[in-house]
Amino acid sequence: MKKRIEILLIMLCLLGLSGCNPNHDEPTPTGYPSGEVQRPQIMYNGVIYFYTADGFDHPLPDGYEQVGEVKEVDNRQEPAEDWCGSRVEVGQKIYVSNDTSTIYVEYETGYAEFAAVSESE
Repeated sequence: MKKRIEILLIMLCLLGLSGCNPNHDEPTPTGYPSGEVQRPQIMYNGVIYFYTADGFDHPLPDGYEQVGEVKEVDNRQEPAEDWCGSRVEVGQKIYVSNDTSTIYVEYETGYAEFAAVSESE
């Protein structure tokens, strides 16, 4: 009986220790892999614009005109050239207005707002 209790305790300890190892396969809060860009972003006119997380189905506001489209996507690093992005698709259309603080990107169901973020933020 004592032998069974010892074996049971050893098994419980091993089971408990296996739960202490970190699981690196767990998704990040965004669902994207760790070590990659987590937030959609596009560089236009030397400025990186970040998705405002306000939905992908907005109507295009008045005064915005298409100026181009996403040419290259790299989800491992932030864009370094105009028309490049992360967490977007090649070919998505980019719209701008005289207000350079925001741009809009076309999605299947509408448009998403991307905002310029200053260096201090």
